Amino acid sequence: MPVRPHPDAPDDSLLLGDDGVPLARMRVRDDDGTPVAADVRALSEAPLNRLVAQVRRDLAGHRLETPDEALAAALVADGLELSRAATDMRHDLTGVPEPVALPDGWSLGAPGWDDDLAEGLDAAYGPDHPDGRWQPSDTDEVRAMFDTGEPVPPLVPASARLIDPDGRSTGHVLCAGPVPWTDDDCVWILNLGVAPRAQRRGFGRALLVHALRGARAAGLPSVGLSVVDGNPARHMYDAAGFRTLKRVLTVRIPDA
Repeated sequence: MPVRPHPDAPDDSLLLGDDGVPLARMRVRDDDGTPVAADVRALSEAPLNRLVAQVRRDLAGHRLETPDEALAAALVADGLELSRAATDMRHDLTGVPEPVALPDGWSLGAPGWDDDLAEGLDAAYGPDHPDGRWQPSDTDEVRAMFDTGEPVPPLVPASARLIDPDGRSTGHVLCAGPVPWTDDDCVWILNLGVAPRAQRRGFGRALLVHALRGARAAGLPSVGLSVVDGNPARHMYDAAGFRTLKRVLTVRIPDA
């Protein structure tokens, strides 16, 4: 059995070599049908070339997430592609900023989804965005959160839509929490986006501060997010008091 529960940490698993020697520690989960090997860490005595071969065979079809730069580099050197490089961040909800005053006619409304918001996010996430284009599957996932609560329901107090003077949705912050993919009971910012026509006016910060204050009002201890390398929003998160938690490098392991 190549993957077995960790004897001393029931939430963790071990990837074993053919001889039964543990090669890596990780957490295995399912993300809406996609198997994920998360927080994969090579054990100190495991040769990387041996671990890479075992990963390609026994974790075929998985999305592998690791903070281990050396492991990610070894997988890339073996011909795989680094699909995402990001930083997980946390805000401990101390020193939360005051609400941001909005220009006349603009407001933060109840969270939800509509065609105006879909159009705005599609324009915001263009081909040059570090996170890539907004996809129809992204719209389907957001709609499912509101319609069925799957894979997680929105945390309403920490989520909001940005409404322009004409009553149209122009951006949003979408949060959930607690979420099953973190070790703590944090609120997770799933998406924060503003349509291009409303950018560079402080609305992103207004939405972010709303999420922080809403999380605190909901009684949860912290707020987390993942920001991909090269995303200019990183400066906004730093300024709002988020701290770096860990790096997360993602490699998709092809099917055998």
